[in-house]
Amino acid sequence: MKLIWMTPLVVCMCAGETLTLEQALELAAKQNPGVAAARLRAMEREQSAIGVRAAYLPQAELAVSTAYRTQNFQGIGLTFPGIPSRVGPFRTFDARPVVTQKILDLSLVAQIRAVRLETAAAKHDVEAVREETQAAVIALYLQAFQAQSRLRASKARLASADALLAQVAEREKAGAASQLDLARNRQQREAEQVAVTVAEQELAMVRPALEELLGGPVAGELVEPVLKNDFGASVRADVRAIEERIRAAEQELQRAKRSRLPVIAGVADYGVAGAGPDRSLSTYNVGVSVHVPLWTSGRIESEIKAAGYRVEELKAQKTRLELSIARESAQATIAYEARTRSFAAASESAAAAAKVVELAKLRYEGGLATSVDTVTAQATLAEAEDTAIRAKYDAAMALARLAWAKGDVRAAIR
Repeated sequence: MKLIWMTPLVVCMCAGETLTLEQALELAAKQNPGVAAARLRAMEREQSAIGVRAAYLPQAELAVSTAYRTQNFQGIGLTFPGIPSRVGPFRTFDARPVVTQKILDLSLVAQIRAVRLETAAAKHDVEAVREETQAAVIALYLQAFQAQSRLRASKARLASADALLAQVAEREKAGAASQLDLARNRQQREAEQVAVTVAEQELAMVRPALEELLGGPVAGELVEPVLKNDFGASVRADVRAIEERIRAAEQELQRAKRSRLPVIAGVADYGVAGAGPDRSLSTYNVGVSVHVPLWTSGRIESEIKAAGYRVEELKAQKTRLELSIARESAQATIAYEARTRSFAAASESAAAAAKVVELAKLRYEGGLATSVDTVTAQATLAEAEDTAIRAKYDAAMALARLAWAKGDVRAAIR
């Protein structure tokens, strides 16, 4: 089943230009503040991942120090008759580059994998925010279409009411109609004027909301899109994001468990040391260090438990999200099918009401009926047209929600 709109939607923003829904979606994807913030968060996570990975790469630093020291020979077991146990103060100078390299740190390896997966999740978050924003853009377009349709229909009815009011006024002057007939038609004409004003206000209020989503002023007339439901299902970006976060949390759990394992690192330095820069000799150090945690006062155990709870929490969130998506998809499907049928019936009802108005006018002009029939028919037409417009809007919104639930909101307009 397809719902195709061919009636042009025109919301005057800037004379001589147009803005299609496709262009609006592209602008929202590039300029919307929420999308931009999500994109920056993804870039931040990417740089954080680079920083964590750098901890497993060679590190080099330059160490320069100078100090005045005293030395206690007695404290290290060196005593000589006639020589004081403490000597100094004397000046020391040391300058050397120091290079360190992690050789084995399985905990750090797990942490690197976790931040990479978090980066991937942040990128999926960008897609999810973009999808949500584009769905909101489509909703505003549909809202504008509804207001525009109401405005167009209200103006047509107002023109018809004006013509009929003029006709009744002439007949009243000629004695062929009563003051009551004139009052009824004047009341109906004012009711149509109110409908025009309400539709104009609703249409005017759409613009700032759309500009907020697009991240800047709207330049050009809005052109109504063609919506269709020949799209398939795909995995939503928010589902992919939470899947990546589950894998990242599992790696964080591995990191916590591996905190008990030894960490092996190599260190080397070469420089000069002595009483001063002019009295220094070259020295070097080359070695390997091994760090084994023996007692951490429960820190590692608490990190393992916390990481395990985080994994279970994310899995529960994924289950809840999948159930929510299934419900949204089912409800959107049912709503779209029902509202499409409602739109078809409402359109036929509006067409029939328009025919009744036409016949009522002919009967009134021929003197076969009073203006009551015409006024009643006009009120019925206004209600029927409003119902048809609302049904069309509801069907289109259900279609957009269905595309969003299926994982590709843009598919509804392709």
